[in-house]
Amino acid sequence: MDKKSLSLYIHIPFCKKKCKYCDFLSFGGCSIVEQREYIDALCKEIGAYSLISDEYEVVTIFFGGGTPSYVPAEYIGKVIDKVRETFTLSENAEITIEGNPDSLTSDKLKAYRSYGINRLSIGLQSTNNEMLNILGRVHNYDQFVAAYSRAREVGFSNINIDIMSGLPSESMESYVKTLGRVVEMQPEHISAYSLIVEDGTPLAEDEELLSKLPTDEIDRRQYSRTKLLLGQAEYERYEISNYAKTGYECRHNLRYWTGGEYLGVGLGASSYMKLDGGLEMKPSVYDEYNVGEDEYNIGEMTDNDAVYVRFKGVDNIDEYIGRFSKYGSGWTDVSSVKELIGNCYTEIQVLKDKDRMEEFMFLGLRCIKGVSISTFEERFGKSIHDVYGKVIEKYSELGYLGVDGDNIYLSDKGIDVSNTIMAEFLL
Repeated sequence: MDKKSLSLYIHIPFCKKKCKYCDFLSFGGCSIVEQREYIDALCKEIGAYSLISDEYEVVTIFFGGGTPSYVPAEYIGKVIDKVRETFTLSENAEITIEGNPDSLTSDKLKAYRSYGINRLSIGLQSTNNEMLNILGRVHNYDQFVAAYSRAREVGFSNINIDIMSGLPSESMESYVKTLGRVVEMQPEHISAYSLIVEDGTPLAEDEELLSKLPTDEIDRRQYSRTKLLLGQAEYERYEISNYAKTGYECRHNLRYWTGGEYLGVGLGASSYMKLDGGLEMKPSVYDEYNVGEDEYNIGEMTDNDAVYVRFKGVDNIDEYIGRFSKYGSGWTDVSSVKELIGNCYTEIQVLKDKDRMEEFMFLGLRCIKGVSISTFEERFGKSIHDVYGKVIEKYSELGYLGVDGDNIYLSDKGIDVSNTIMAEFLL
């Protein structure tokens, strides 16, 4: 039997300190004991998927956070060992770990290589130390340069660097300097994001910094300069905020944008999988942690239906450890993955074709090449023009959408107003 491809996201929620702009599910300053308990529970969660692991081949793994490089390297190795024990891991799997410059020591980098990690994503954000301080980053530019050099020395040949535009009070000259310095280092991949002010973060409550944020026009100019300079340096923009040398696009993220199945394990991690036979949605063995049936949106189905399901891990770390630390001890075991999902996860949703078509469009349009007309018809048995013809015609006439053979894509000026356009693909 041919195995289905699966991407695996592994959430490590620990940081040295949270940045001022961060609204990710992460914590600063947790003890080594709590980290160890979390990793043990994480391995139990991965092992629980032995229920269906023979159906899948894992083709990408992504350790995200938090700051995965903050925890002891052997914890990362333990998790990868559990993945290999549970699943078939593709020989050419892309295995990425995120790290901050201050915690990417030579010993950790060597250990990552020995575990089979072959892609490194380093959070730089800016080469301007004043900007790093404003953002609450725990490193400076010199530490980044040293960490990048160490990564090359131990053999990493696929490195991403994260940078950020739209920072408070940053001049175009300063931002362009960051771009130039990053290009000089010749990473294989560059993620260039615009700062977003999220509710509940320290940044959102700092009136002084908020008053220094650039206007939308300046932010667009920085984005345009990013595209120009990285393009001149032979980095191809393949997604709205991501650039890569030929052959180094992030395979893991492309699976999100193109509708591939993925399993998220760890605190608050999201999953999207195709399951046969409906779902058993009555929590039993985890009644202590039951989130309540009002959280479910399971739709109508028969026992023989194949369904596309989204579900999410709990976001309380004590509850997460409680749910999975006992798994495998007998009383918490389950007989099917449907029962596992029903017992252990929240925000469980069976997607209707309407939901899947919407996601196909607004995730696929993030990619520069856009969405495939023929793939839409293959997946949904309908013409894309029958479903979205009016929207496509409207924005094509305005010059916001283009058509190139089998692909419909956002034009450059369409990208500038992408959120507005994508909202119109909601049915």
